[in-house]
Amino acid sequence: MEMAIRDAADGSAVQIGSSLMESDNEGFVQVSRLFADNLATAQNSQRIPGGLVVVFEGTVGHPAKRYFGVMKAELHEGLQKLDDLQAVFVNNLFLSKGTKLYKIGLFIFDDPDGALNFPQQWTPYLYDQLLTSSRRDGAANYFYSGFLGLNIPENSAHQIRQFFEKTKDFIRSSDAPVELKTDLYNGLYTYLKVDQRPTIQVQQFADDYMPPDMTDNYTNFMRGQKFPTRAIDKDLSEVLGSLRQRRVRFDRRLTLVGPPDAFADLVEIESIHTENGRVATLITIKGGIESQE
Repeated sequence: MEMAIRDAADGSAVQIGSSLMESDNEGFVQVSRLFADNLATAQNSQRIPGGLVVVFEGTVGHPAKRYFGVMKAELHEGLQKLDDLQAVFVNNLFLSKGTKLYKIGLFIFDDPDGALNFPQQWTPYLYDQLLTSSRRDGAANYFYSGFLGLNIPENSAHQIRQFFEKTKDFIRSSDAPVELKTDLYNGLYTYLKVDQRPTIQVQQFADDYMPPDMTDNYTNFMRGQKFPTRAIDKDLSEVLGSLRQRRVRFDRRLTLVGPPDAFADLVEIESIHTENGRVATLITIKGGIESQE
């Protein structure tokens, strides 16, 4: 799985690897020892099994891109057959055909002709038996985070759901009048479901659907929520169910439900004050009643 570099400081995995790839054979041996030291530090529990650290480098693809890799291979037991039909017990086997007990961090340098700058031009990958796209929290945290300085990137579907939920939280908690909140909710659904742009971005939504005096508050709110400011691929797979219907709830469990595009085109909601000073909601629907139940 492709990962994200979190730590690129002196002594980090990507920094050590950069030095490694610029070393001669003797220097390679000396620098590679730093990986073993760092892994020993990261393995901060006696429940974590030991093993061997294998450090390697090479090229991949065409044109060739340079890479370095670090593998932790856990030792296991087995029997070795001898020539005189006897067998001997061995307890330090690794990378045998039947084992899956190894973890690999691979760092590919994306610019074949450039200097080994880090971390911008490095793409890290992780192999871990317990890591899958649907079970991203199964990987060994001590290895990819503590040792390699990597984070599991959030996929765009999850980020789109965060954008949807956090933007609704901002609208809900704002002191904007009811009419403006209705427009903002309509804008959010339109931005995600109707807008044909392949990406979403916080600033873009603010500029297109919010009044100017609200955009700074919104972008600061999203920044405070640690939401990315960059463009994100519009993968709606985690919010499709939520985008099918808009719901407006009133007192005593009254709910107005309908498709978001119908809300935007046919429904007007405004807050009014009655003669006795109470707040009421005036709903105007630009259409007749089709049926009642």
